[in-house]
Amino acid sequence: MTSNLAVLKRYLKTILNLKTDQEAEHITYHEIKSGVIFKGTNLWIMAFAIFIACIGLNINSKAAVIGAMIISPLMGPIFGIGFSLGTSNSALLKLSLRSIFRIVLISILCSTLYYLLSPYHIATDELLSFSKPTIFDIFLAFIGGMAGMIAISRHDGNRVLVGIAVATACIPPLCTAGFGIATLRWEYILGGLYTYFINALFICLGCYIITRYLKFTRIAESDIKHINSYFGILAFFTILPALYLAYNLWIVNVYNDKIKYFIANEVEKTHHVIHKTIDAENKVLTIDVMVDDYDENLAKSIQSKLNEHDLKDTKVKIFQTLKAINNRLEIQELQKQLDELKAKLDKKQ
Repeated sequence: MTSNLAVLKRYLKTILNLKTDQEAEHITYHEIKSGVIFKGTNLWIMAFAIFIACIGLNINSKAAVIGAMIISPLMGPIFGIGFSLGTSNSALLKLSLRSIFRIVLISILCSTLYYLLSPYHIATDELLSFSKPTIFDIFLAFIGGMAGMIAISRHDGNRVLVGIAVATACIPPLCTAGFGIATLRWEYILGGLYTYFINALFICLGCYIITRYLKFTRIAESDIKHINSYFGILAFFTILPALYLAYNLWIVNVYNDKIKYFIANEVEKTHHVIHKTIDAENKVLTIDVMVDDYDENLAKSIQSKLNEHDLKDTKVKIFQTLKAINNRLEIQELQKQLDELKAKLDKKQ
């Protein structure tokens, strides 16, 4: 039995060992340092990526946003911070922090300029999604940071880094902050900056952990352990707002599920629902139903059923569309189409 466990242990160690195909330390260091440098070509590509992301957020185009995240050189300085903390490299840390500052400054300037010039100032769903991060965004960033550092320490790990850039989504929050500045809306400014900050912070943390696990050589003459301590404390306090937002998201999802169940089992069984709107934040349910005759007691009836489904705090708004009116509108539309066809036939004759 003991020999079998020893064999299993050796087997697992063989297949899970991260050091089997690890490249030389100096190669990894130079790869990270080259990604940290943010000027010239990288600066221009970053600016173009921001404009592409802004357009994508403006028109709710996920493809454009994803494309911007793929081409942006944003991840290099972030991994530079995590790696420099893991190797106590103060020179690389300072270079990475300067590059991060330039990135944030250039990104916010470009996104603010775009939204100031753009006539389309509507807060789209895509913009809103990057202003309220949750604990799940932290998980994505942390796991992405670990995966990224593993990829960097291998030969040809660029393919993995592209996926991490898309998954962790660091560019869109900066665009959201720029939108907030251009429209003077503080919730977007603070939400966008906070989302970017937690993404960058936990990517660094994941990178730091893998750097220490792979036992990269630390620079003895440059001890920055006190910075690592502050880094851990900062990560802890950053989690708290994300936990609160995740809890609110859970409450909203539970509420929406209850409302949808109520509509399907109480309203749609007796009435044809044309349109429904659920305002989870203010707890207001708006329903448009089709009826044969107007029923003045319909709203009270549905409100009483809401109370039975533990939704007594929900206010209901009912709009009743008479079938006769609906049919008349359909007839008018068909008559209009018929007149257009007749006009086309007369022109051909």
